[in-house]
Amino acid sequence: MAIQKTQGIVLKREELRETSIILTVYSRDFGKLKLISKGVRLPEQRFISAYELFAFDDIVFYERKKSGFFFLSQCELIDYFPSIRESLDRISYATYFIQCIDSVTPLGEKNRLLYDLLVNSLELLATKASPKRVARIFEIKVLSILGFMPRLKTCANCGKGLNGKSMRFSLSSGGVLCGGCLGTDKKAQPVLAGTVNFISHIEGLPFEKVKMIKVSARVGSELERLLENFIGYHLDIRLKSRDFIRKVNV
Repeated sequence: MAIQKTQGIVLKREELRETSIILTVYSRDFGKLKLISKGVRLPEQRFISAYELFAFDDIVFYERKKSGFFFLSQCELIDYFPSIRESLDRISYATYFIQCIDSVTPLGEKNRLLYDLLVNSLELLATKASPKRVARIFEIKVLSILGFMPRLKTCANCGKGLNGKSMRFSLSSGGVLCGGCLGTDKKAQPVLAGTVNFISHIEGLPFEKVKMIKVSARVGSELERLLENFIGYHLDIRLKSRDFIRKVNV
């Protein structure tokens, strides 16, 4: 591979020997990449923010022979998101976003929708927007992009239309059950019509419009529980950052 240029978000940083590091970057044009950067940990090197977690960078790289890694030739910072780093709760959610993207993406598989979602979510998180609301938008959009959206407009079991009454949400069925199908999953939980509507609205709107949608405390609480359980069940991921958010109740 010739020298390549792209932009990306740092997902992970690992030390390699005494002076080098491995960066996992989710890039705009190549998907997830493993990049080796040599000499950046020398004593005389000053702190380089472009190499930190969830930094947004311009990068130049080239392929390392007989390896799945690439050599990082140049890394210039676009945005360090300082307002995120000044807040423990926003750092927690930013870490959750990058861990989620790292967990659901293979190396070298380009997905521009996921890349744009990650950049947009971090930029929104850097504003005064509620971190919880940004997280719910992020989670719904990830499910939509990956093709794992819960079934909300028709019954997940029989396919019939929903009337908004006696609805329950079934993890195993992958969506809402109508009144006639409640017996198919005894573990199905009641779900608010506002929760179903919020998820449907977020899925169908572009990011620049969804960031304006507000949510009540009651719906927000149910969304958090429902989406966490749904992602864990269908994407089979358990993230330390999500556990930390829960513990500190941010």
